Amino acid sequence: ALKSPKDIVGYLNESFASGQGDLFSFGRAADFKHSETQIAYAFQGGLSLPTKEYYTKTDAESVKLRNEFTAHVAKMLELTGVPAASAQKQARDVLAFETRLAKASLAPVDLRKPENQYHFVSVADADKVTPHFEWNAFFKSQGIAVDKGFSLSQPKFFAEFDKMLTGVPAAQWRDYLSAHTIASAAPYLSKPFQDESFAFNGKTLG
Repeated sequence: ALKSPKDIVGYLNESFASGQGDLFSFGRAADFKHSETQIAYAFQGGLSLPTKEYYTKTDAESVKLRNEFTAHVAKMLELTGVPAASAQKQARDVLAFETRLAKASLAPVDLRKPENQYHFVSVADADKVTPHFEWNAFFKSQGIAVDKGFSLSQPKFFAEFDKMLTGVPAAQWRDYLSAHTIASAAPYLSKPFQDESFAFNGKTLG
């Protein structure tokens, strides 16, 4: 039912409030500069594969793994009743979506630097980074109040996320969010879902 950026933002707010959440990580931790204080942190995320390099490396092994990931997503979609041809197209869209997120993400070695984990901003300044994603509305949907500000830890990632809200077709957002919803639910669904999830995540990827 998601047809517009507003629909997608509303869904993301509800998804985080219900305990799932996609696209980025959100939680609380000690303020890096005032350790006696707990603050909110928004952190890059949204990838199915472990790090950005899985999406960007061009060696044969990396290409093979991406092909296996695409096949896995298609199989999971088919298990929900999506026709095979449509499932394969949607799986390719999911990979393209995540590749764009990956290119805007920092690698693990870069995330070790404190300045890449902590970027304290006011809510107003955060809204300037993501003009199509209103942070106070997000906080309200989570049942929290943020006064002085929070850590928008990787601003370049969130700027790209905001561009994708208006620059990526709603159908591709639906494909991505559907794939992640199915993946999250797989351990609680019937045996075919559990087996396919383990075949990729536990065997191929593991």
